[in-house]
Amino acid sequence: MPSQRVLLAAFLLAIPVSSRAELTERQSLLLNNNCLQCHSRENTGAPLIGNPDDWKERNRQGEEGLLRHVIQGLRGMPPFGYCAACDEADLRALIRRMSGLDGGR
Repeated sequence: MPSQRVLLAAFLLAIPVSSRAELTERQSLLLNNNCLQCHSRENTGAPLIGNPDDWKERNRQGEEGLLRHVIQGLRGMPPFGYCAACDEADLRALIRRMSGLDGGR
């Protein structure tokens, strides 16, 4: 059975390039260690990274609305998505990557 890292790498490579926000190496680690725990697994209730249908309604709020929900927590997502090491710039970059938003539109 393939390791989780191999599956994660394959999953990330399958995300369309247009939905990939540029992340720093540190932000990529934050994504892997925090966001993907829920946003890469079906049946968690979390919208899946790279799945535009999961994000369509959420993206209507724009980056500010999504940021507010990440900071405050929403439904099953805890405040800051468990990312105590994330600052606002990290959260914005991670939101763009996760949701496919481009520059906060």
